[in-house]
Amino acid sequence: MLLPCLLLKLASVRTVALCALLVLPVLSNAAEHADGFARDVTGGGTLAAVRPATLDALKRSLCATYDKHGNCTDGTPRVIALDHVYDFRGSVVLNGSAETRETGCMANACPAGGGQWALNGANNFCQSKPSVQVTYDNAGLQRLKVGSNKTLVGVGKNAGIQGMGLFIGGGAHNVIIRNLTLSDINPRVVWGGDALTLDGADGVWIDHNTFARIGRQMVVTGWGTASHVTLSDNEFDGRTPYSATCDAHHYWVWLFLGHHDTLTLVRNYVHDTSGRAPHAGGMGDAQVDAQVVNNVFSNLSYQGAIMSRTATSHLLVEGNAFEHVTHPLFNDTRQPGTAFALFEPVSASANAACQNLIGRPCVANRQHQSGDDYQPRDNAALEAFRPYRDDLITPLPADVALAKVPREAGAGKAGTSN
Repeated sequence: MLLPCLLLKLASVRTVALCALLVLPVLSNAAEHADGFARDVTGGGTLAAVRPATLDALKRSLCATYDKHGNCTDGTPRVIALDHVYDFRGSVVLNGSAETRETGCMANACPAGGGQWALNGANNFCQSKPSVQVTYDNAGLQRLKVGSNKTLVGVGKNAGIQGMGLFIGGGAHNVIIRNLTLSDINPRVVWGGDALTLDGADGVWIDHNTFARIGRQMVVTGWGTASHVTLSDNEFDGRTPYSATCDAHHYWVWLFLGHHDTLTLVRNYVHDTSGRAPHAGGMGDAQVDAQVVNNVFSNLSYQGAIMSRTATSHLLVEGNAFEHVTHPLFNDTRQPGTAFALFEPVSASANAACQNLIGRPCVANRQHQSGDDYQPRDNAALEAFRPYRDDLITPLPADVALAKVPREAGAGKAGTSN
């Protein structure tokens, strides 16, 4: 149901033309609330939504006020509805051009072509790699900042944001992102932009979105905390013509590096990737507690799926299905982390450990035509979740996830799950 257009005067004293509409029919059959760590998140609540008319109006709807450090200070509850693709590519002109050309490198020189370029990012990324001239769209290195108490939702099956990622941080809280396709952020360029960054954020629900053709991370948590976060029913589509692993698979999927991240990763469909789903810990003072539950990982090469990288990274891996995955769990002996992941047959002692520490049996994962070289059962990972019993999801069997998740995850499918 569309309502008449109205003028919304924001705190920046600029008047923005927006259209208000009700979006409840779009998500009427979807989950009303998140499960897991983000279970109390409400976003903009039940307010009638505003529909931004322009790219600038979308920016101001997401965040109308900033502090002197550039952190978003807009806490006004707002529901922002998108009914088409907002394409930011070519929208940021610097020095007279929407693109920048600079010296970078090949992330990995692929004999048959199809590799990724890279900018010289953190840790002097390009220091030992072949030098090339890299051209990238300026918008990819900027981000759309999202304020507190916001819901950003797609209407229908064709809503999304191209060319620029979202940033939720600097103290932002109570945010919902649903039913969008986030895509095409400098897909050839490592360090060319991330799709979703959480850095100093609390209470974030990311649900029924599709991520595709991203230069670097699809989801990353920065050095700040990313607490009470749920990623549910999303599709992470790694198919790409520009692959750091030279196999048309995207490598940089989820990177969790926050000071104290608490995350639920549930019913996501991750396919045609080659690593970092997630890479948890291993840099800075990262402390990560993540339940990885009822996801489907399909056609994953190289390092495969799940990587726990330091002793302060704790992953509880339950009821997931791994189909054609080189390493369902990858162990880097230089940076060993902790994880607990059962596969059949499950021993009585493993069941007893789960019952004792989280109050119920753990649910086994399923692997088919996948590696079985590393199946960690670290009690330290279970122990880390003892304080979070009320936030843990009781998984469905992995076979149920395998049947449901690929069909129901992603943008445009919000009315089919749960």
